[in-house]
Amino acid sequence: MVRNKSACVVLLFSLFLSFGLLCSAKDFPGRRGDDDPPKRYEDCRRRCEWDTRGQKEQQQCEESCKSQYGEKDQQQRHRPEDPQRRYEECQQECRQQEERQRPQCQQRCLKRFEQEQQQSQRQFQECQQHCHQQEQRPERKQQCVRECRERYQENPWRREREEEAEEEETEEGEQEQSHNPFHFHRRSFQSRFREEHGNFRVLQRFASRHPILRGINEFRLSILEANPNTFVLPHHCDAEKIYLVTNGRGTLTFLTHENKESYNVVPGVVVRVPAGSTVYLANQDNKEKLIIAVLHRPVNNPGQFEEFFPAGSQRPQSYLRAFSREILEPAFNTRSEQLDELFGGRQSHRRQQGQGMFRKASQEQIRALSQEATSPREKSGERFAFNLLYQTPRYSNQNGRFYEACPREFRQLRDINVTVSALQLNQGSIFVPHYNSKATFVVLVNEGNGYVEMVSPHLPRQSSYEEEEEQQQEQEQEEERRSGQYRKIRSQLSRGDIFVVPANFPVTFVASQNQNLRMTGFGLYNQNINPDHNQRIFVAGKINHVRQWDSQAKELAFGVSSRLVDEIFNNNPQESYFVSRQRQRASE
Repeated sequence: MVRNKSACVVLLFSLFLSFGLLCSAKDFPGRRGDDDPPKRYEDCRRRCEWDTRGQKEQQQCEESCKSQYGEKDQQQRHRPEDPQRRYEECQQECRQQEERQRPQCQQRCLKRFEQEQQQSQRQFQECQQHCHQQEQRPERKQQCVRECRERYQENPWRREREEEAEEEETEEGEQEQSHNPFHFHRRSFQSRFREEHGNFRVLQRFASRHPILRGINEFRLSILEANPNTFVLPHHCDAEKIYLVTNGRGTLTFLTHENKESYNVVPGVVVRVPAGSTVYLANQDNKEKLIIAVLHRPVNNPGQFEEFFPAGSQRPQSYLRAFSREILEPAFNTRSEQLDELFGGRQSHRRQQGQGMFRKASQEQIRALSQEATSPREKSGERFAFNLLYQTPRYSNQNGRFYEACPREFRQLRDINVTVSALQLNQGSIFVPHYNSKATFVVLVNEGNGYVEMVSPHLPRQSSYEEEEEQQQEQEQEEERRSGQYRKIRSQLSRGDIFVVPANFPVTFVASQNQNLRMTGFGLYNQNINPDHNQRIFVAGKINHVRQWDSQAKELAFGVSSRLVDEIFNNNPQESYFVSRQRQRASE
């Protein structure tokens, strides 16, 4: 009996010990709990939501979760394999097989590649559905969906391979990048008014990079960014202006000496504002910034413009304060005390209202400002405005779209003689090589990534133009010797960058493999050139000018039979303007 009791005690002790080891095993390194960082991270993050008070304390707790469970490591562990890399390896193995077996092998590679892409899309949809079911707070849902997209759509292996390839391809180009006068990085802007609620910044003068851009040096480009529910102070400018909305939604109002014009603006809306017109704007959105590209053509001093604010405190100041009291009192029929209150203002009221070009406004004020505004659409609908993206694309296919408004067709642009354009290029697509006969295009990247390649003559550097006359003559002689020789200018493009394409310089734009590329542009003309006569000439694609050459001209120019020239320049009969890099890779 005693022996049986002892055996029972030993058995019970063993069971308790085993249970304790199992409970603690999940915390031992190398166990299952440690092999699932996403679950550990999610559990930690949920504890932050339950156990913390206040947003700041919760953010600190979540940062601790990221640090503790290695968010970067978990992304590395759960990184999807790269179907594109496997597809390329499969194609390489097919090339090593006998010729009669290659087509079937390549077909199998392509089929497996398409199946893996479909599987990745299904996984993304399941992950996205999980986010909507599990996450309650909107910001958590958005973060969860972003993580799903990074995991299943924006393949990091592919990004790494593209970056490596671009580094190899542009090793020589990067050496030239420091002497590239056509690429203006987003840091090339200088802020005139950089404030809590917005930013107004101006691009450096074009000819400051190189004399070849002197033909457009009378123009200036600026970017206006207004935060959500922000009002931009009324002002006028000594320049003819074109506003081109690239992001957000808002209201733009201006007053000429005759009329008041007010427009609801969204991406694609173009508004021409005559010089001297008083303008004010409001961002209607509660979340997004209102971003507008503004092209200036000054009326006083080419390439230089000023804003004049009738209302302001310190910076900007009201220009009315510059007048003497002997002028202001009789002009407004008002006592000086009231003028001081209006232009000087009580300090407490100024602090409450805020200072600067950008002012925070209530939603009621924003709604009131937009009550009388109209929404521009067709080119003939409004006197000063239209929506570029509502027009029929000039070029379009499954790979991209190109919109263009010229002074010849749009009366809103005739006084300033500027062409406005928008390019939407799908991921992995190319806007085929072309050039403009008379227009120099200033292109602004609004969204996405990609690159531009342009053919340029061997231009002397800017510094050589500042040297002595003898050195300039030597440089001119060197230019004559190198006439007919060209170099490739290649620049990586990202949001906020500017690239200038001079007239007659062949150029092509390429979207990255994982992002669409969205750009807007202004076609600028030398003041002695008629903008109606500009032509865009394509050197590749279905409609290229080489196809129209005489057979004898083709043979004499290229030194081969005209049949071979036709095979190359007529090799893409189904597509023009935009082509896909993916199709070319899949056929290799």
